[in-house]
Amino acid sequence: MSVPNVPEPLSAVEPSAATAPIRVKVGRFADGRADTTIVAIDGREVESEGDLSAIVEEGFTRYLRQAGARIAILDAPTIEGTITEWRAKVEPSFPSSEAKASARLSVVVRDSRAHAIYNATFSGEATASHPLLDEDGVQKLLAQAMGSALEAAVKDEKFLAQISNGHIR
Repeated sequence: MSVPNVPEPLSAVEPSAATAPIRVKVGRFADGRADTTIVAIDGREVESEGDLSAIVEEGFTRYLRQAGARIAILDAPTIEGTITEWRAKVEPSFPSSEAKASARLSVVVRDSRAHAIYNATFSGEATASHPLLDEDGVQKLLAQAMGSALEAAVKDEKFLAQISNGHIR
């Protein structure tokens, strides 16, 4: 099962006056999940398809831009990390099927000289209950869970402060 792009943030992400302006590079996010199962449906496991890392990197870029960051190519702090969890569990039932998705990222902030200066873990969840929970619904749920994790990151004052402080001249 492929996962669609991460949706727009569920709530407005306001630029922080304490940490603005932020310049940052979005580096690579490795797929470090224990297995490639993206969804378990009534005990049956379905593997993920596509490049989950690229989805997270693109999502982080959009969320950071919306939070007021400038995405840089050179001479800026870098965020990178590992996708440690991204899966959904679907329990078919009558009259409604229940589904829960969760996502977790381990993120490293590196200063502009590539020294690690901050580590954090961000997670997100999404749930749904629907009589006709199809593949599109599960994909949307997975995307919402990762979107929640990314939103948690760009709203974290400590994380943003470390990015802001990571520019060394």
